[in-house]
Amino acid sequence: MKLVVIGLDGAHWELIYPWIEEGSLSNISRIISHGVWGDMLSCLPPVTLPNWKCYSTGKNPGKIGIFWWENIDFNHGRIYHPFHRKFLNKEIWDYLSEAGYRVGVIGVPGTYPPKKVNGFMIAGGPDAEEKGFTYPRDLEKRIKDEYGYKLRPETPISLDKDKASREIKDIINVKFRVAKTLADEYQVDFLQVTSFEINTMHHFLWNDERTKECWKIIDHHIHDFLKDGETNVMLVSDHGSNEIRTVFNINTWLEKRGYLRTSTRSSGLLYRLGITQELLSKALRRLGLKKLAKKVPKNIVGRIPSSSGEIEKRENMIDWEKSRAIASGQGPIYLKAKNEEEKSKLLIEIKKELEELVSPITGERIVNKVYLKQDIYSGKYLDEAPDLIIDQAKGIHIPGGIGMKEVFSTPKRWRAENKKWGLFAAYGPGIKSGEKVKISILDLAPTILYMFNTPVPADMDGKVLTEIFKEEPKVVKRRVSYQEMDEKKKIRERIRELRKLSKI
Repeated sequence: MKLVVIGLDGAHWELIYPWIEEGSLSNISRIISHGVWGDMLSCLPPVTLPNWKCYSTGKNPGKIGIFWWENIDFNHGRIYHPFHRKFLNKEIWDYLSEAGYRVGVIGVPGTYPPKKVNGFMIAGGPDAEEKGFTYPRDLEKRIKDEYGYKLRPETPISLDKDKASREIKDIINVKFRVAKTLADEYQVDFLQVTSFEINTMHHFLWNDERTKECWKIIDHHIHDFLKDGETNVMLVSDHGSNEIRTVFNINTWLEKRGYLRTSTRSSGLLYRLGITQELLSKALRRLGLKKLAKKVPKNIVGRIPSSSGEIEKRENMIDWEKSRAIASGQGPIYLKAKNEEEKSKLLIEIKKELEELVSPITGERIVNKVYLKQDIYSGKYLDEAPDLIIDQAKGIHIPGGIGMKEVFSTPKRWRAENKKWGLFAAYGPGIKSGEKVKISILDLAPTILYMFNTPVPADMDGKVLTEIFKEEPKVVKRRVSYQEMDEKKKIRERIRELRKLSKI
């Protein structure tokens, strides 16, 4: 039995179903007509990290220790990314490798630097670097030389949508070609090929014809995985997307409500002078200094305002002593209080205010619900989790930068924002036909291990989706086997591996 997982970052039926109905995505249409399909609930916040890790480990963010692209530490006045935690939990491909299966993994965000597997791994963006992104190591030179393999487009889509779109189409096409070639060479049992680039198209172009062209390339390549009739295929996303109607600048709101204190005078002056990230990037490119633009440290770039006035690098802009709340993008909010009584009051106050907040642009609510961290997370990192987590309403974009003058605005840079509902579909000789399902992203790791008759670790949070399988010998309806895990021992072993690789 073989399984191919197609990872589609930011994908949901809301965008692509009209294209399926008109016949533009015939192979995806075949999957949902003759397999199982439906909505997939991601972990909040609905963002690439932690959700691809939630998928691959079967664990909620409280067990992984990553809650967005950044964690906020109020006690020490810092915003940081706990890089090493990406490697502390075993993932689907680790368990399958240990069970003797051959695996191939391409393009999954959060897999840089790539780990040793029984097969091959090519790390994915947006967090992968341009060097050292393959296992085996010499695979990198080969795919660059033979296929022109690239991790990301050279042209920022915010500067030139047409050129960037063409580059993204090439990247997607090459990624699938490489995936199929290497899968045959390595004779893999499990193959995952993931496109983060399609999410970039959603954000900036939404239902534009150029986005549709990228989806048609993906659909074309899916055909090759369906034609042998012996391979099970899954389509999975980490979260969905929906068109933006209102931009809610949450840190501006927190500042105006007195919860956040900032100092943005220097960046405000740059913005008033018309000096923005986009302007500097265009200037460097026109001067033929494109490579120099890429080498500017991120901590410097993040202190320059965007075209909308937003500042991303915020540590030095925050008055950590006087602030009581700060938020990341998509709405995780961290609080600081003198004692538990004050914190409890702050939680109730901010939660109530947000749940009652209405967009002056659309007249609709900003949030569906605001959760306390213990409502949705569990695990050893619960204390580090954001205190409040927003389930943002449809059509709401919540950027996490500071420096914006207005609390509410109309979309300028992005056309679509993430949402908690992604997509799932499965098709193949072992899969039921014509059924609709609703699942959690946490169910996918245990289900995949079950398909390969590999014990499911007891510390996974998801369940095996036994209901998607036929009662036929190709995927036997067997009793789910759970494997007890020694968490501390497992983490110690992984830390030793990383130290040997000089990664920590």
